[in-house]
Amino acid sequence: MITAHFPLPTVHTPVARTETLRPHAVEESTLTRWLAQSLDHVGHGMLLVSAGARVLHANRQAHAALDELAPLRIECGRLVARTAVDTAALQDALQAAIQRGLRRMISLGSGSQAATLAVLPLASAGEDGSSGAALVSLPQSRRTHDLAVHNFARMHGFTAAETAVLEGLLEGQRPTDIALAKGVQLSTIRTQIGQLRQKCGAHSIRELLARVAALPPMLALVQ
Repeated sequence: MITAHFPLPTVHTPVARTETLRPHAVEESTLTRWLAQSLDHVGHGMLLVSAGARVLHANRQAHAALDELAPLRIECGRLVARTAVDTAALQDALQAAIQRGLRRMISLGSGSQAATLAVLPLASAGEDGSSGAALVSLPQSRRTHDLAVHNFARMHGFTAAETAVLEGLLEGQRPTDIALAKGVQLSTIRTQIGQLRQKCGAHSIRELLARVAALPPMLALVQ
């Protein structure tokens, strides 16, 4: 008797699959969150804007700066200007940055509300349909500049009187003007300027002011 042997069918048992994020995807997500949070520590307004003026992220300083008097505002998730002329300038700068990777500096508003801002390309729109983005950098506020100056003064051990002299120099006042405003002798102001230079190691008033002008913008911590 001949016995025929037929192969048994292979049974595939389904194996439960666990969906996991790729390591680089997790890193990108974390990096994006860190970058967004880091903008909140910068002492001037910064906005990440995509095509169509859609605001992807605005830091705390930007929200504070875009008040009811500012030449720009965020409306329905988009960055818009208050006048037709400013709208055209803003749209042109955003398009140049997002579509062509070009930097633009534009002035918006008028009078006391006039502001100069920079529109910088982050990523240009690709031919494959990928969207681009731009960074809109608003002017540094006086408050954050003053905070940086006071931190600089505290770091170098300036007295209150010396700090006041430094602030006068930063405003463009001459030593004679500062002495007259404070009701002291010119020699007193010159002595305090000498102390300022000595404490921070500056060889001249020009070098002292240049160091202060180069201070990074700082934002007061909110407890």
